[in-house]
Amino acid sequence: MVTDWWLAAMGFWGVWLFIPIMIDGYQAFRYLLATLIGRAKRLPIRPVTEAPQGKWPFVTVIVPVYNSAGSLRACIESIRRQSYPAELLEVLAIDNGSRDASFEVFAELQKEPWEGALHWLSTFHQGKPWALNVGIHHARGQYIINLDSDVTLHEDAIANMVAAFEHDPDLVAATGAVEIRPEAGSKGWLRLLHECEFQEYYFAFNVGRRFETMANRLFTLAGAFSAFRREALLASHLYDTSTVGEDTFMTFEMQERFPGKRVGVVTSAVCYTDPIPSLRALYAQRVRWQRGEIEVIAAHPKLAKRGLFYKGFAPVRTLVVDHTLAFPRVAWTFLMPGLVFFGYSWSTVLLAGVALYGAYFVIEAATWTTSALLVVHPSARRLWRGWWVVPFMPAYRYLVFWMRFAGTLTVITEAHQWRTKDPVTATREYALTLVKALPKPGEAKKAA
Repeated sequence: MVTDWWLAAMGFWGVWLFIPIMIDGYQAFRYLLATLIGRAKRLPIRPVTEAPQGKWPFVTVIVPVYNSAGSLRACIESIRRQSYPAELLEVLAIDNGSRDASFEVFAELQKEPWEGALHWLSTFHQGKPWALNVGIHHARGQYIINLDSDVTLHEDAIANMVAAFEHDPDLVAATGAVEIRPEAGSKGWLRLLHECEFQEYYFAFNVGRRFETMANRLFTLAGAFSAFRREALLASHLYDTSTVGEDTFMTFEMQERFPGKRVGVVTSAVCYTDPIPSLRALYAQRVRWQRGEIEVIAAHPKLAKRGLFYKGFAPVRTLVVDHTLAFPRVAWTFLMPGLVFFGYSWSTVLLAGVALYGAYFVIEAATWTTSALLVVHPSARRLWRGWWVVPFMPAYRYLVFWMRFAGTLTVITEAHQWRTKDPVTATREYALTLVKALPKPGEAKKAA
């Protein structure tokens, strides 16, 4: 009798805990192992003070500009403050249809003394991919760095990025580490959201993408800050203008065209970006990312055909984790409350939910501990100060999961578009459309 009870209990709890332990827990273990190996190998994480080959190469920094009057000055000033030799830097600000004072801000910057080159170009086509492609064709640098106009660079970012390429001749493309800068004055739930986002990015670049780099499986080069060998970019199809995931598209291009080379992350090349301003903005961002991921995989059938156990870059692994394994989580959300109709008490159902959350909390705590103890990073102190955020991370990731799942659905139900409306706005606009479609009282009488 006792044995039967234990078997039933193990079956019940095993169903709810299988995926977090076997999938998310296993992934966390792999990340821990990669961090340990990276620490043992002393991967380049400290600032570079000398030219790797005795002489620094010429570098072009491309900054796409679209209504960037509020952020362009800070971005370009961060480039000017680089420890990299200014005379070996060329900055191309590529405007793609700005309607604000972006050019006026640039003109003021151009008047200020600087040993580097600073140029403004315009394209009639709107969209970041068009701007990047124009910049690539005009770039003179041996290395080309793409930088969003709303980010700023750590003073050693370019030197560390170039040093990584100079030390590794097989490295054809790399992403820097994107970090969420502190938002002064944020309070309450918004501060919690910002701190969760900071830890998410910190783990993603310093642990997750480090593992992907070691396995040569990097899925996406961050559009905010990425670098390429010039000859590698010119050998590609450049940035695709038909998808919202142009950064992932370029990553796939590098992986497909240079199978014997490497695409990786340089964690010592750090850039800073503003935190997300609201939940609506977070929703739009994650839906766009997820949609772009699926569109890019569909555009690369050769890579998509690689199996789960393919050694190297295989997008199907990401599809399995992000999409196939998403459905059990969807089932949990809707079926768990329904267990009461199958004879389970509310207390048992609640306990199952607490146990599930607890399992994810253990995974988050292990990831946080790994990052805090083993990763050498300029913002390590901020991570330590944010220990109180760890219990909220499972809830944050669950929220993000539903946003990404919505992105999967939009690929099926909606046409391609860059801007994504949040559910509240979309529902309100749809309701207004229905109301406008209703006949007015006077029109109804005339029709009768």
